[in-house]
Amino acid sequence: MKKLNRKDIKILRKLAPCQEPDDSGSLLASISNYYITDREDFQSRLEKLSDKDLRYLAERAMDGSECLLCIAPQCAETFLTAVERRLARETAGRLREIFENSTTGGQG
Repeated sequence: MKKLNRKDIKILRKLAPCQEPDDSGSLLASISNYYITDREDFQSRLEKLSDKDLRYLAERAMDGSECLLCIAPQCAETFLTAVERRLARETAGRLREIFENSTTGGQG
């Protein structure tokens, strides 16, 4: 299990204000599994992030540090949509390809 760095914890606190966040695991998995109530809640939490923070999470998902398979499929889709809308379609396309290859048993 990966250890969250200082930036990860800062982002986690933006997404889910908490006193003592767990310092290990995946940010997206922690948020989607323990803090959100539904897809709209997840979307509203993502809206709190700056584009820079969202880009950071997207880069972590592309390098495998964040796992889109570890969150509910509707949350993964919400994340991909936010990346496409706020960052770049090509970034979202790369993430979607990684996600789809992983869910269909391909390498990703």
